[in-house]
Amino acid sequence: MTRLAPVLLVAGIAGSVLSVGASAPAAAVTSPYAAVVPCDETTVPETEVLEDSPSKVSVPLERMHVPQAHEITDGRGVSVVVVDSGIQPGLGINQGPAVRLPDVAGPLLSGHGTIVGGLIAGPHGVAPGAQVIDVRVFDTADPDDAEGEKGVTSERIAQGIETAIGLHDTLKFKVVNISLSVGEDDPRLHQAIKDLQRRDVVVVASSSNAPEEVDESFKGTPGNDAEVYPADYKGVLAVSAAPPPGGSPIDSVLPNLHIDVAAPTVGGISINANGVRCDIEELATSWAAAEVTGVVALLRAAYPRENAKQAVARLVSTAEGSETVRNPWTGAGVVQAHDALTRSLSPGRSGRIERPVLQNRGEATAPPPPRRLDLFGSSRALLLWCGLGGGALMALAFMVRPLTRR
Repeated sequence: MTRLAPVLLVAGIAGSVLSVGASAPAAAVTSPYAAVVPCDETTVPETEVLEDSPSKVSVPLERMHVPQAHEITDGRGVSVVVVDSGIQPGLGINQGPAVRLPDVAGPLLSGHGTIVGGLIAGPHGVAPGAQVIDVRVFDTADPDDAEGEKGVTSERIAQGIETAIGLHDTLKFKVVNISLSVGEDDPRLHQAIKDLQRRDVVVVASSSNAPEEVDESFKGTPGNDAEVYPADYKGVLAVSAAPPPGGSPIDSVLPNLHIDVAAPTVGGISINANGVRCDIEELATSWAAAEVTGVVALLRAAYPRENAKQAVARLVSTAEGSETVRNPWTGAGVVQAHDALTRSLSPGRSGRIERPVLQNRGEATAPPPPRRLDLFGSSRALLLWCGLGGGALMALAFMVRPLTRR
């Protein structure tokens, strides 16, 4: 069973291109396991239930050292909002409250949100102890207007965020996942993101997958910068997908100069909306953003007193390859969960991490040599004065002695 190419939609605002789900055909990127059931967002709760996929180990989690991170925390105590197509309950995902926009109240028509939720807090997720708050904002990536189905638009994403903000006073979530993207700036969406950030929330958003019809000259060009929102907004943690070792993301991910970090997706394990464990078979930024959201949940659980900027600073500064120049496909590099949790760092409240800098003091004047410490100096002075005083008394005694004899 192979995945379809991504569906590109025209939003309610003119010229907006929307991206949901997997990347362009991923024939060149295959899972190391023979997946009986691939993760497929077109799978809905009514889909025939087959046997679970045989994979027992998530390749992306191994590469990001998540099992080692779980020795420190599994994300317990942290709530994560997932703005998506809805999460099917009762599948082992650690779910909290679920809300939805009024016009998407029918049965789930897409498994996209369920797969995202499974990658974050499912049985094989990055942060299985974190609680997921489901905010459903659309029906399917390919809606049937005649049936009243709702697709993804920037306005709907903004409405979902606004709905979540209304819950923040009681639920106090610390992370929001948006594994969705639009191709044009929307002031309402931008304002909603700012409102989240003012509440000390880390906003994790996917960058864009590369559709088939993109001009080949645009792919693989570092100077090109695809417009992707909300990933492009300031302060949003923009996530791309990293290929298996030796692979290339150029045909699957659009270059974006705002990308912060990346996560591998091929060989990941999640849950389809019909409850079957499934394998991720493609390189896709939606799934990568979900995995990074889980790592952020681990950080916020391990460092509850640090703010959102400090959590992001730990994540970015410990990414694989973070010491090199960022590139528009993987940013600072692949996220390293265990390093982010354990490396000795002291990020400031602004998110800045001071690194030691060696200074050249060649022109500086050498300091004077230290004075020798005379441990007996005071004793010698005392003996000297005692000797002088004793000699004076003896001289006085000799002078007075003749007088006393008279």
